[in-house]
Amino acid sequence: MKISKRTRLMILIALLTVLSLFLLTRVKAVQATFNDMHMGVVLLRVESELMQKNPAGQYYETLLWKHNEELGQISSNYPDNNEKLIRALRLFTPALEALIDGKGDTVQITPEQVNVLKEQLDFYVSVGSPALREDIEKERRRLQLDRFVGMTMNEAWSVINSTWTPDSLIPPMLVPGSDGKWAYYIHNNIYLEYPGTFYVQASESEKDTVYFVASAQVPEYWNPCVMRVTFSNIPVDEKDEQNPRTRYSSETVPWESEIQNIDFPGVEFIAKRENWLAMSLHAFQYNEENRLAVHIWVYTNENPQISDVSVYPEMIHQRYEYFQHMVYSLRIQPQ
Repeated sequence: MKISKRTRLMILIALLTVLSLFLLTRVKAVQATFNDMHMGVVLLRVESELMQKNPAGQYYETLLWKHNEELGQISSNYPDNNEKLIRALRLFTPALEALIDGKGDTVQITPEQVNVLKEQLDFYVSVGSPALREDIEKERRRLQLDRFVGMTMNEAWSVINSTWTPDSLIPPMLVPGSDGKWAYYIHNNIYLEYPGTFYVQASESEKDTVYFVASAQVPEYWNPCVMRVTFSNIPVDEKDEQNPRTRYSSETVPWESEIQNIDFPGVEFIAKRENWLAMSLHAFQYNEENRLAVHIWVYTNENPQISDVSVYPEMIHQRYEYFQHMVYSLRIQPQ
């Protein structure tokens, strides 16, 4: 089975299935992979209704983004395993739906489901990097998957929450005068601000890539999603070629706007299709003097059907204020 670049992040979801029995989360293009829109909707609900509102769920989402590039590479290098991952997703979808619908006490975990998880664990351990193997083994020791056989989904979810302990986190550096709303992060003299209630996760496999992951304290009126930020050194004559906007046709970009940032001008845009389950927000900004490029990418869990394009700016400012704030906070930090 051929797995496209747009599909790979969906395959990564299976790692969280392996690690936590229910954390099948971020959907990149479900319809391009499965022709099963219902499963895609269930997985999006798992992320928005469980993962982003629960400390254990936030931990696993951060863990996914920590290894996402490597998992995508594994999916490309071992296509024979992709069908097994898809079967695992299908096997767990009814149980996940029952859990998020408040009916988790009516569904029991079967030996077949646990065996599928264990098989995938063994596969990832056999092909993964030392860092990936270490995280898998840590979760395997913590969860003891065999004990979940016969448990209801509610019971399993309770065990996951009761046995989870957070990794030590570096306290955010809060922006003075923001009352904790914003924190700041500096990468190679590039300064940016992000919500003080987000976690920061530097990728172990993607050079100069950092993820900002929402916590349960994020305001409800926001639609909290993971922000992926990539920092690059790009020659001036290559900046247009590296701009992610060139990878999208006009039919998939309903809105775009010039970014008026003195240090980092650029372009921001929305990418979506009518039949997609989600949309993505992008900002590509470039400092010509230092030849520094920053790509901010947010994959949302919604795809509102909007006929009036003038509505998009207001939606971004209201629903994705954190994205817009980061875009306009970018600057070169004086040395």
